[in-house]
Amino acid sequence: MNDIIEAPALTRPPSSAGRKIEAVRDAARALFLEHGFSAVSTDAIAKAAGVSKATLYAYFPSKEALFASLIVAECESLERALPLPDLSEGLYPALHTFAHQYVRVFIERKDIAFVRTIANESGRFPELGRLFYESGPHATIRRLAGLLDQAKAKGWLEFEDSITAATQFLSLVRGERPLLTVLGIAGNDQDAFDREVESGLQLFLRACRPIGR
Repeated sequence: MNDIIEAPALTRPPSSAGRKIEAVRDAARALFLEHGFSAVSTDAIAKAAGVSKATLYAYFPSKEALFASLIVAECESLERALPLPDLSEGLYPALHTFAHQYVRVFIERKDIAFVRTIANESGRFPELGRLFYESGPHATIRRLAGLLDQAKAKGWLEFEDSITAATQFLSLVRGERPLLTVLGIAGNDQDAFDREVESGLQLFLRACRPIGR
């Protein structure tokens, strides 16, 4: 992982810190979403959380460290919402399930606004953008790559590099959804959604399935 991500300012506080940390996180998240990261002061966060600035800084040495903690928590939530499927029922059912869950979890979550906030600040604080990518999207790629490696070992898929294959799979099944969602013009047609995901899945399988299978 990039050294910037592992810097002390971006480490998470201990879980034993308890309810005060959760109060600070909840207050910070709400304020960041409403006003943007740059416009929110630590004074405002402490006041909204009902704690002193000394308490806030005891757990988060900077506003950036607090934002980093929120990013890691967001990514952990994404991972819990996207479990890897079981290959025991076959390749297609596993990839079909994962593709649909992935698009819904990463593209159509109600808290997509938090991802927009990260993107808005990544120019000024690139380490935060990298932290989100490594802890969220790229972690998902690595997890999916492991599943694809299992399928390859069974003779169900052929590819040179599993990380590349996983990246291509996710790009195919999500299509234009990320852009349309960010622009606020993604449609709610479930049939169209299913066709888009299925089309990407079938294209991936045609490219990576061994001939004759």
